[in-house]
Amino acid sequence: MALVLAAPAFAGDGACPFALTPAAERDSLYRTLATNAQAFAPNATASTSKRRSVGKPTNPLTELPVANFIDTWIGAKQKKDGVLPTGPSKDEEFLRRAYLDLTGTIPTSAEVLAFIADTTPDKRAKKIDQLLASTAFNDRWTMWFGDLVQNVQVANNSREYYLGRNVYYSWIRDSISSGKPYDQMVREALSGAGLNFTTGTANYVVRQMQNNGPIQDTYDNLAAHSAEKFLGIPMLCISCHSGAGHLETVNWYLRGKTRTDFWKMAAFFAQTQSRGQRYTDPANPNANILQFTVSTNPAGAYRLNTTDGNKSPRAPNAGESDIVTPAFLTNGETPKSGEDHRVAYGRILTADRQFARAAVNYLWKEMFGLGLVEPVNAFDLTKLTTQPTHPELLEALTDEFIAKGYSLKSLLRTIATSNTYQLSSTYTPSAWNDAYVPYYVRHYPRRMMAEVVFDSMAIATNVPASFTVQGMSNVPMAMQMPDPLEGRRVTATTFINDFNRGDRDDTARSNDSSITQSLAMMNDQNVVTRIRRATANSTVSKVLASTTDPGTVTDQLYLATLSRKPTAQERQIAIDYLKAGTLNDRAEDLQFVLLNSLEFLFQ
Repeated sequence: MALVLAAPAFAGDGACPFALTPAAERDSLYRTLATNAQAFAPNATASTSKRRSVGKPTNPLTELPVANFIDTWIGAKQKKDGVLPTGPSKDEEFLRRAYLDLTGTIPTSAEVLAFIADTTPDKRAKKIDQLLASTAFNDRWTMWFGDLVQNVQVANNSREYYLGRNVYYSWIRDSISSGKPYDQMVREALSGAGLNFTTGTANYVVRQMQNNGPIQDTYDNLAAHSAEKFLGIPMLCISCHSGAGHLETVNWYLRGKTRTDFWKMAAFFAQTQSRGQRYTDPANPNANILQFTVSTNPAGAYRLNTTDGNKSPRAPNAGESDIVTPAFLTNGETPKSGEDHRVAYGRILTADRQFARAAVNYLWKEMFGLGLVEPVNAFDLTKLTTQPTHPELLEALTDEFIAKGYSLKSLLRTIATSNTYQLSSTYTPSAWNDAYVPYYVRHYPRRMMAEVVFDSMAIATNVPASFTVQGMSNVPMAMQMPDPLEGRRVTATTFINDFNRGDRDDTARSNDSSITQSLAMMNDQNVVTRIRRATANSTVSKVLASTTDPGTVTDQLYLATLSRKPTAQERQIAIDYLKAGTLNDRAEDLQFVLLNSLEFLFQ
């Protein structure tokens, strides 16, 4: 649903290349969230009579109780506009949600039972802290940052190769694991230099290189990418033409900016050079590989002297120089005397409040499926009091993020410990109204990301995978693969791709659902073989080895697959089914059905 800022071929003064306005994209996302929520956890007045027990809140609320300042601002708007929140999630629903959001995995049966049995009042906060300290957290948020910077071995216009991709991945994961501040990570990426096969951050530049057209196209890519990903500003809009007459319905702030303003941002990268040389990989001596050296050329300049490439011609205004001096878009700041221009750019960008504001919004969307500003990469800086659904909350979260040293874990903890985050998926105070979506009155289920679907299925069935990663050791989890192009050597690749993992290039990651996904869940051998009793150590085989009691079989398969016990009605239906045929075969059928339920695929 996000506004995709791929680099379109664009010349002349035609229409802006974006088909939808931000408001249209936002409204489409609202409709999708509302539809999914009602399909996944319908309320009592919905047309269907089926309801997931785990989604039904324990105690309906008259107003949102306050655990931290998030609830203060969310609750204030709910109360002001007379919209009631649903009740808190049950322990099982909260636990599965926290695992999936923070670590990209589902809890094991033992972890579910231990959490349910825990009677301490702060057990949710303790569990959140445990998840934040886990290695699975590092994997999940390495994937997130890798998506953000588009770390991939091969793209349409650039090649990091697997050696550059791997070292970049290792730098990202080490940074996440060590708790490196987010602003420091971004500064290091923006200023990365050296051999891209040994220095991970050098690949930020390599990834955005344009291998056709003039060098200015690469400078433009670096400016547009960094503005979108780290400021949430779709600056590509003004890379080909000034905003006036084009962007009135897209972004009022950028409507007031010119192509010259964009060139000044791109000029920060004009002293950057990247030179390729042939490289022989001892592990793959026949491969045709280029290694790049990223460095600074003090004589480099952004010149307005092009007539070809991916952008309309670059030429100065009458009487002006054809050399552009760097100046930051939002405040006009320039490099200090003697300061490396990319270092200056990283310093200015991460000191800008919009940097922290955009990061907060990205993280909020990862946890809620909905940004306070939508699309998350389409901030309009003239509308900061009206574009966000909760302007005061966005600013409070920004203050918190800055005060806590740009700590990803700290901000995620604040979000996860809020009562807003811990609401049930089922809405019970009244009939559901789609207009309630921006009020955060319920949890909005969305389909698991592609890698999480596979890993959760492997955990539920207790049959792990092994993914071959070129240039690295095999990994057992899809979430541990360094980019979406890996896994090509295993049969799981097609299955994972069916769930829209994207390519970190011109195909965006998506959690949209499709018939193809349903067919994969019903027919793919990665699912079918894992539910078999004959498959060594599978959940079904272990359960049947421990008991032949249909009720116990039912309980254990529900716990392993859906992270909860069955309701009385579900349990009786399952028992009747298991008794009506061969237990071994029907136990396989039961887990198959659970894996194919909305409750398994949606979090």
